[in-house]
Amino acid sequence: MSIRYKFLLILSLSQILLVIALTTSFAYLLQAVKNIPQTQRAEDLSRNFQRELEFKEEKLRLFLNEITLNSKTKNLLSSGFSNRAILLSELPFLKELMDRYELSIFEIGDSRGKVWFRVHRPNDFGDDKSMQPLIQKALRGESSASLEDGHSGLGFRLAAPLFGKGTILIGQVVDDAFTKNISRDNRIHLAIFQGGKVKTTGSQIMRDLIKEEPDALESGHRFHFKDKPYYLVKLPYTARENTVKDLNFTVVIDENEVESKTLRIWTFFIIASIVLFGVIFLISFVFAQDIVEAIKLLTGAMNNLESWNPESLPTKRADEIGQMGRVFVGMKTELSEHQNHLEDKVVQRTTELNLTIKEIQKLKEKQDGDYFLTSLLIKPLRGIFSKSETITTSILERQLKEFSFRNKRSEIGGDLSVIDSIYLIGKKYTVFLNADAMGKSIQGAGGSLVMGTVFRSIITRTNKLKYLQERHPERWLKECFQEIHNVFVSFDGHMLISAIMGLVDEETGTMYYLNAEHPWPVLYRDGEASFLSTEHSLRKIGFTEMSGEEVLIQVFPMKIGDVIILGTDGRDDLLLSENVGSRNINDDETLFLQHVKRADGNLPEIIQSMECFGTITDDCSLMRIAFLEEKVSSIDDLNKQDEYFQRLEEGIRSYRDGDWESAIISLEHALDSEPEDSYCLRELSKLYLKSKNYEKAIPLAEKYIKLNPHDTDFLLYLAFAHKQRRNFELACDFSERLRLRDPRNFKNLMLLCEIYMHMKNIKKSESILSQLDEISPNNAKVSKLKYFWKKMAATAEV
Repeated sequence: MSIRYKFLLILSLSQILLVIALTTSFAYLLQAVKNIPQTQRAEDLSRNFQRELEFKEEKLRLFLNEITLNSKTKNLLSSGFSNRAILLSELPFLKELMDRYELSIFEIGDSRGKVWFRVHRPNDFGDDKSMQPLIQKALRGESSASLEDGHSGLGFRLAAPLFGKGTILIGQVVDDAFTKNISRDNRIHLAIFQGGKVKTTGSQIMRDLIKEEPDALESGHRFHFKDKPYYLVKLPYTARENTVKDLNFTVVIDENEVESKTLRIWTFFIIASIVLFGVIFLISFVFAQDIVEAIKLLTGAMNNLESWNPESLPTKRADEIGQMGRVFVGMKTELSEHQNHLEDKVVQRTTELNLTIKEIQKLKEKQDGDYFLTSLLIKPLRGIFSKSETITTSILERQLKEFSFRNKRSEIGGDLSVIDSIYLIGKKYTVFLNADAMGKSIQGAGGSLVMGTVFRSIITRTNKLKYLQERHPERWLKECFQEIHNVFVSFDGHMLISAIMGLVDEETGTMYYLNAEHPWPVLYRDGEASFLSTEHSLRKIGFTEMSGEEVLIQVFPMKIGDVIILGTDGRDDLLLSENVGSRNINDDETLFLQHVKRADGNLPEIIQSMECFGTITDDCSLMRIAFLEEKVSSIDDLNKQDEYFQRLEEGIRSYRDGDWESAIISLEHALDSEPEDSYCLRELSKLYLKSKNYEKAIPLAEKYIKLNPHDTDFLLYLAFAHKQRRNFELACDFSERLRLRDPRNFKNLMLLCEIYMHMKNIKKSESILSQLDEISPNNAKVSKLKYFWKKMAATAEV
C-alpha cells in the first residue's frame, strides 16, 4: 500500500474515531444533563415531604399547648388518669379536638408506658409501649416526633409527658391524599415504600404502574409505560431520629417533553458532525498530497546515492520535510569524508581510549590508597579494649565498601563500635559506643574517624584525671555527649552521626545509655527478643538545631543472663527483591527481632540469618553485651534466717498501725540479720526520713542506691535528705542525676530549685523556675518560690 493511501486511511480512521468519541461523550453528557434536573425534582419532593412533616409537627405541638394551657382539657385529662370513665364520658369532646387538628391518633399512656385510653379506638387499651423510643423519651420528660408504622398505617406521631402522670401520643396518618399534595405537578408521581411494600401513592398512574408492571420499578432509571417515557428515582428517607426503617420514596417523572427535545438535539448533532467530517477530510487530503510528493523526492535520492541532484530535493521548505532534506544533504557530505579518513579516526580513538583507561587506573589506585590510609587510622579506634568478669562483650562489623590496595584487602565505612572500661566513684563501668556516620565510604569513614578520636580522648582523659572519676555515670555520660556534639556542630550540619553510647555497672548490671536517633536496642532474655525502648531521646549528633542540653539518660537494670544487642541501620536495610527499575527494601524494624531469636543472640548467626532473608545493602555493625552469662548462684530467699522474716513482718505491721518507732526497731533488727537486703535498706531509710533522723537515713539510703542504682525515684529521697542536712553540693548531685533520667519530674525540679537558691545560684534557679512554670502554670508552690527568688536576686544585686 502506497503512502498516499496510508495517509488517507489514517485520516479516515482518525476522523471516524473522533466522531465516535464525540458521539459517546455527547451522549454521556446529554444523559447526565437529563438526569441532573430529574434527580433534583425528586430531591425537591423529598424536601417537600420533610417540610410537610415539620408543618404537621407544628400543628401537633399547638394541640399539646392547648391541652396544657386550657383549663378544661387539663382538668379532664388529669381526672381521666384516675378514672377512665371520665374520658369515655367526654369522648365526643375529645373527638372534636381530633377533627379540629386533623388527628388520626390520640392516646393517653400511664407512668409505666401502658396505653390508658385511645380516643380513636376507645375499647382498645392496656397494651405496653414502654419499649418504643418515643414513649421512653416521653417518660423521661422529653417530647419528640417521628414517622412510624402502626395499626393506623404510616403516620407522623408526637409523644410528650402529660402533667407528670403519664404520656400523650398524637399523630396524623400519611395517606394517599398527603402524598398527592406533595407532588402537585401532574407530570411527577410519588409513592412511598417500606421494605418493598407500598405505603401510600400520590397518583392513579403510580397505582396502575405498581399493579400492572411492578418489575419496571426494580429495573433501570428509564422505562416506557403505556407508550410514554418515564424517569425513575429512588431516595431513602433518613431525616428523623427513630424513623421507621427501610422507608424510601419512589418518584416517577414523565419525560415525554424531554424525549422530543433530545431528538431535535441529536438531529442537529449528526448533521454538524457530517459537515465537519467532510471539511476536515478535504483539508487533510490536500495537505497529504503535498507531503507525499516531497517524500517521493527524498526516497528517489536515497535509492540513487551516486547520481542525485541536490537542487531537486525539498531543502527550501520551512517544515520538518525541508529540515529532513537539509540533514540528508549534510549527512551525504559527512559520509563521504568519513569513508576517506576512516582508518585514521579508528587509530586516533583507540589511542585516546587507552590514555583514558590508564588515567582511570591511576585515579583508582590513588583512591584505594586514600581508603587504605583512612582504614589504618580508624583501626586502632574501634574494637574491644576491656576485660570484665561479669560483662561479656563482642563486636561484629561489616563495612559495605571493600577494596584492594597493593594486594591487601580491606574495607571502609561509617560504622564504629567501641567497648572500653572506666572507673567512676570507685566502681568499674564498661563503656560502649555503637555509631553510624552520615555518608558512604570515605565521607562516612571521616565521621567515624572524628567520632573515634574524640571518644578515645574522653576515655583516656577519664582514666588519667582523678577529678573526672568523681562523677556519677549520668553526669559523665552527659558531658561525654556534649563534648562529642560540640565537635560535630563545628561542621555546620555537613557531618552527622547517629549513636548509642552508655555505661554498664559491672557489679549490678545497671545500664545507663542515651540514644541519638540510632536503631532501638534489643533485649534478649529467656529466649525472647524485644526492643529495650522504642523512643529516640535525641536528634543525631552534630544537628545544629540541638544545643546538647536536651540529654535524657535512660537506665535499665540487667538481670543475670540478659543480653543486649545493638546495631546500626544496616541491620534493617535488607534487599528483599529487585526488578528492572525497582528495589524492594525491608522497612519492618521488628524483623531484626526474629533474626536475634533465631540466632539465640549470637552475632555471627544473626548475620547469617539476615543474609538468608535478604542482601545487606549498607554498612552493618552489631554489638553484644551480656551480664553474668554464666549464671552465678545467689542466696535464695528461703535461706534467709527466720528471725529476719519475723522482724520484717513486725515492722510492716507496726508501720500499718502508725507506730513508726516500733517499725524502725523491728526493721533495724531485720537489717542486722540481712545487712544487704534491699527492701530493708529502702524502707528503713524512708522511715528515718519521715522521722527526720537524716543522720541515720543517709548512710542506709546511699548503701541502697549503690546496690540498686536503677531506682530512679529513690534519688529524690537522697537529694531531700542531703538538703535537710544542708549538704547542698551532694543534694544537687543526686537531684541532677534524677533530672538527667526524668527531666520533667515536678517534685525533683521544685527541690532542685530550692537547692540552687540555697547555693545562691541565681542563673540556674531562674532556669528551673521557668521550666516549672511551663509544666504547671499558676501553681501556688511555684509562685511562692518565685517570690523568694526575687528577694534573693534583689539582695544579690545590692
